[in-house]
Amino acid sequence: MLRPVTAFMIVLGSALAHPVLATQGTVAPVKVSTELTAPIQQAVDKLQAVPGAYPAVSAVIVQGNAAPWVHIRGRLKADQAAEADADTLFYMASQTKSFMGLLGAVLDRKGVLPLDTTLSGIWPQLRLPAPADPHRITMADLLSHQEGLTTDTLNNVTAYVRDIPAAEYPHWLETETGTRDPGFRYANLGDLIYGAALETRTGRNWHDWLDAEVLQPLRLDHGITSRPSRMSPGRFAWNHQWDGKAWHALAPKPDALMHAAGGLFASGKAMAMWMQANLGSAGAGGALEPSDFARAQQPVAVAHMSDGQINCDGYSLGWYSCSYKGQQALMHPGSYVGTVSVTVLVPSAHAGLALVVNSDSAMEGFELEVMKAFIGLATGQDGEAARLDAVVAAFPSRLAKTVDKRARAMAGSRADPSWGGWSWTPGKEELEACSGTFRNALFGPMIVGTASGEVTADIGARHLVLKPARPGLFAATDGTLEPAEPVTCHPDDGTIEWRHRVFRR
Repeated sequence: MLRPVTAFMIVLGSALAHPVLATQGTVAPVKVSTELTAPIQQAVDKLQAVPGAYPAVSAVIVQGNAAPWVHIRGRLKADQAAEADADTLFYMASQTKSFMGLLGAVLDRKGVLPLDTTLSGIWPQLRLPAPADPHRITMADLLSHQEGLTTDTLNNVTAYVRDIPAAEYPHWLETETGTRDPGFRYANLGDLIYGAALETRTGRNWHDWLDAEVLQPLRLDHGITSRPSRMSPGRFAWNHQWDGKAWHALAPKPDALMHAAGGLFASGKAMAMWMQANLGSAGAGGALEPSDFARAQQPVAVAHMSDGQINCDGYSLGWYSCSYKGQQALMHPGSYVGTVSVTVLVPSAHAGLALVVNSDSAMEGFELEVMKAFIGLATGQDGEAARLDAVVAAFPSRLAKTVDKRARAMAGSRADPSWGGWSWTPGKEELEACSGTFRNALFGPMIVGTASGEVTADIGARHLVLKPARPGLFAATDGTLEPAEPVTCHPDDGTIEWRHRVFRR
């Protein structure tokens, strides 16, 4: 389930070395060119007509100082009538990193948290697994994924279970991280650590800093939020998965899971303003210094991600730097269970595209092809309409393969002999022995009980349904189209085991 590196990035491969910076004052048409918008609109509308593609889509294009093109269609939740519009909030997942990179540049300029600050400058007593050296790992390394550390657990906990307070980070960095080869490797960990370091240094969390230094100055705070509880529930698009016959709707992320590497909801209207600010359009982003955008967009890490057509060989403080048909672009994708998004900027054409759908139905490949087509269309390349036609035509087959793969994975898991043939029907005493509150230092409390005839477990924001399999073993599902996970109850010693972690009564 966890996607610390999005499938979108795996489809493409990693990042560059050509500086691509925001420009100022380009003269633009009154309206975004239909040569740019018409092929994109045709593609997203045709795809939406395919059963199982997506309930809602938000496609936004900016071009110079023209009024943005905002094309939003579909339902917030597949089984309800409410329609999405320009103010609908879609989860942007890893696109949060572009905002955190700009915040890092602003706070560096203001001297609040210089980007050359090291981890030892934040936590003097921090000890990391060798050869990682907290005296050498800087804030810039964290925001450009060059910190040299790796973890599965911290990514998983923050994305699906609970917020990890800044004060806990030194302990978990010492006990839950390993080392990797030096250089760039995309993951959530760097931004997570940066957010904790910022709070440790200043006493204010990253949410407050982002609001005050980026969202409010750019007039984005009404359309972009890291705290969904502060917005009307009716503004949010739900995430969705398709099982081949019906949609499975997943509720919007709560505040507790909005972390510094993937913690923003954004509207189409606000994403237009965000792109214009990054492109230096007149009247957008004047509250920040041009040098802030330049610093955030300048590649500082070399990586290697290519599918033979688009080549991303650099990463800045939150943007991939890519080339397609000789044209330079900045981009960042985002994905989470039930949603996929991407923003791409073409500075030479003073144009940008933000595309998000509220499903994960084989969307990464589609959005990759749309991204290529947009760069080509914005710079006058041939053959891009045909590219879009081809990816739309191929989509039903791609979706069928995705559905089949998921179904086979779930069926294969269910047939696994380790479940013991699903023969266990626990009695009242057995259920009581496995019920109550159990605690684990990293994941927090697990509350196990029965409701409406089901055994359930709540771990932070995670709600699991536990189906008895064989004595002491439950199969845990969370409403997503993912195979069940084992949860083992040991009543004799008052413990429950989940994800190789022991929870004690």
